Amino acid sequence: MKSILLGTLVLTASVAFSQTSNLRKAKASYDKFTQVKSMGTPELGANDLNTAREALEKAIEHEKTKDLAETWTYYALVNADLALLDSTDASDGYIKKAVEAREKAISLDTDKQNEQNLSVLNSILAQRELNSGVKAWDSQDFQAAYQAFNNGLTYLPGDTTLLYYSGLAAVNAQQYDKALEKYVELVPVDSFSNNRQIILDVSRLYLMEGDTSNAIKYAELGVQKYPNDKELATQNIELNLMAGNEQGVISAINDQVAKDPDNKNLHYYLGIAYSATNDVENAEAAYRKALEIDPNYLDANINLGGLILNKGIDHFNKTNNANLSQSEYDAEIKKAYDIFDQALPYLEKAVEIDSKSVLALSNLKKYYEIKENKAKVDELDQRIDALQ
Repeated sequence: MKSILLGTLVLTASVAFSQTSNLRKAKASYDKFTQVKSMGTPELGANDLNTAREALEKAIEHEKTKDLAETWTYYALVNADLALLDSTDASDGYIKKAVEAREKAISLDTDKQNEQNLSVLNSILAQRELNSGVKAWDSQDFQAAYQAFNNGLTYLPGDTTLLYYSGLAAVNAQQYDKALEKYVELVPVDSFSNNRQIILDVSRLYLMEGDTSNAIKYAELGVQKYPNDKELATQNIELNLMAGNEQGVISAINDQVAKDPDNKNLHYYLGIAYSATNDVENAEAAYRKALEIDPNYLDANINLGGLILNKGIDHFNKTNNANLSQSEYDAEIKKAYDIFDQALPYLEKAVEIDSKSVLALSNLKKYYEIKENKAKVDELDQRIDALQ
C-alpha cells in the first residue's frame, strides 16, 4: 500500500549573492529540526523550528530574498511543521500560512529547483490533514473526517491511504456518491491490501444508489480478479438474479456449488434461476438440496411448496383441456391432486417457521382453496388480514 511518508528534506545550494543571513539562518535551524524529527522526537526541535520561522519572516520581507522560491518553500515547510506540533487553535493559522506560501513557492519555482522540497511539504500538509481526519473520525464527525482526508488528496493525489479513508468516511456520512468516487480510484490498484473488499463495496454502493448495471459490472470484475472469493461470487449471483439474468448466471452458480456444495444459499439461488427459466425439474432438485442441508430454510420451503403447487395446477389445467375418456380424466386429475399433496409438507413447514409470513400463509391458503376446505381458507384469511 502506498502510504503517507514524511520525506527527507533536500537542502539545495543557492547562488551566493541571493543568500542573505536570515535565509541561511533559517535553513540551518530547519536542518537541525529535521534531524531531531527524523529520530521521532520533533518536539525537541521546537526551538530550532521557531528560530527558523523568525528568520524566514524577515527573509520574506527582504528585497533580495522575498521573491525567491526557496524562501517561500522553507517558509511553507516551517509553518507546516509548526502546525503538526501545535495542538492549539494556532495550528490552523500555521496551516493557512503554509498553504499560501506553498502556492507562492510553486509560482516562483519555474526552474523546479525546489521540487523535491515541495514534495516533502506536500507530505507534511497531507499528514496534517490525515491527523485532523482521524481526530474527527474518533469524535464520530464523519463529514469533517471526509473533508480532511479529501483535503489531503490535494497534496498527495492518488494516495491509497487517503483515498481509502476518505471513502470510508463518506460511507459513514452516508454520502455514497463521494464514497464511490474515491473507491473507484482504488479498484485498479492491485497492490492495495483491501482491493478485494473495495471492489465488493463499490458493487454494493452502486446497488444502494440504484445503479444495478454498474453494481453487476464491478461484481463481475471482482469475480474475474478473485475467482475463489465466495463473497464476490455470491454478490455477482444475487445481482444477476435481481436483474433477471437467470439464464446467464446458472453456469456461475453451478461453478460455485462445485466449490462449496454444502452452501444452502447457492442451491437456493440455483432453484430460483432454474425456476425462472421454466426448468421445473432442476429447480425442484435444487430447492430439495437446500432443504437437505437446512430443513428450516424458510425461503426454500416457500419456493419449493409454491413450485410443486404450481406444477399441480399446470397438470390440472392441461387435463381439463384435454380430450380424455372419463377413466383417463379421473386418473390425471388424481395425479394433479397427488402433486398438490406433495406440496403440503413444505407449505405447512413454511408457516411453522414463520407464522407471520403473508406469502407462506397465502400459499397454504391456495392449497386449501384447491382442496375446497372452506374452514381452513377462512382461518387463513383471518390470519392474513391480521397481518395487513
